[in-house]
Amino acid sequence: MKPINSHQAMLKSFINEPSVVWFLITVTACILTSCSQSSTEEAETQPLDQNQANETPVANRELSETDTETETAALIEVQFHREQSFGSTDDVLIGEMGPIAVGLGGEVFLSDSDQATIHVFQSDGSYIKSLGRQGRGPGEFMMIYGYTTMATHGNRLYVTDLAGMTNMFPYRMHLFSLDDLSFIKTIDLIAENRSNYAELSGHYSKNIYPLNDSRFLVSYHRSPNEYQEEDSFIQHVIQDSVANILSGPFLKQKDRKQLSTEVKSVYRGRINDYIAITQFPFFGKSILEVSGDDTIYAVNHTEEFRIDVYSVKGESIRAIEHEFDNVPFIKNEVIDRFEQTDYKPELGDGVAVKIVEEAEQLPSHWPAIQQLLIDSSNRLWVSTIVEDFDVYEWWLLEPSGERITKFDWPRDEPIEVIKNGKMYTRKTDEETGLEQVVRYNVEINGFK
Repeated sequence: MKPINSHQAMLKSFINEPSVVWFLITVTACILTSCSQSSTEEAETQPLDQNQANETPVANRELSETDTETETAALIEVQFHREQSFGSTDDVLIGEMGPIAVGLGGEVFLSDSDQATIHVFQSDGSYIKSLGRQGRGPGEFMMIYGYTTMATHGNRLYVTDLAGMTNMFPYRMHLFSLDDLSFIKTIDLIAENRSNYAELSGHYSKNIYPLNDSRFLVSYHRSPNEYQEEDSFIQHVIQDSVANILSGPFLKQKDRKQLSTEVKSVYRGRINDYIAITQFPFFGKSILEVSGDDTIYAVNHTEEFRIDVYSVKGESIRAIEHEFDNVPFIKNEVIDRFEQTDYKPELGDGVAVKIVEEAEQLPSHWPAIQQLLIDSSNRLWVSTIVEDFDVYEWWLLEPSGERITKFDWPRDEPIEVIKNGKMYTRKTDEETGLEQVVRYNVEINGFK
């Protein structure tokens, strides 16, 4: 039986949760601001801090270190002012949107999976041009999708190129100038000296993290079709601009668990048997992000609220830990939810539910952490899974790990980038059904 590729499901595993009712967000905003803010398109203010200050003044109490952090966070409020949206215009029609990136001047780069190109917009939302097209030549893309990395670093835009449907791992990377949006060069990603590292046998380059001094942190993964129900590990190395491994593997993280099932179906009178393999959000995963000063922040598994901090050489610096009550995992409720929302239809009708029903080892609780982002001030933005499955609870942390505050944000408008005091989210337009990127100005009140 031929395995069906599951990478489309991997890209959408958490984005397609049911929509949040925006009325609830509006009510929250009114409670916190006495409804004094307007909600126009030009300046839609959404204060989302859910912490209430204790009635007793902080100065009149003796506080422990934990109490101090809690009281401080309760006095800090995050406000988001909607400024601009980016998406299809009269000048360009964007197909299925892949990864996004933001430049130093607020330029927004939207990848288009259907057209295999990158659409560029000015900070005011006006369309500039497209970068690349479908093809095999320099600056062209074989495929853009869930395994594509698109990132800005310095005055460069980096975009990886997938080898195609039969091999979804990136095999090269294109560099574009942020100064004039010109194509610079193409870099091979498959390291020539990979065979010198036994740990990389059967692994392929996937995520790329640009570093200073023209180096890259590259994560190597195994194909999900190869390990399915088994444990697999992500290996991280440092490479130079000519695809030579300089050091590593220096950090090993557990890859996300895959579940599979045999599917028997008939299509147009023909039997079409296959094995469906995919990931589910109720299993823990590993996350890695790199700050502007090349500090590595790794969530080595998301079941607990712990972030390990490393130097670019892989040396342990510290661990950030916070107490967190994980949400219980209830199998029947998850199956009901998947049936109601037609979860992962690309696997086949009812296949996702079938996989969960057949699974023998399921977690007792949902993971603690869903996502980790780092802003221009090297602050950590961590989304956590709470009982209300319409939202994530986001924690804003100092680089040291001290909590600044926390707020709720709807799952159906996932946060993609936080840069230069702006937050960029992905949202589906209710009228057109097209995806767009929405930019908010971020104000942290009461924080010094």
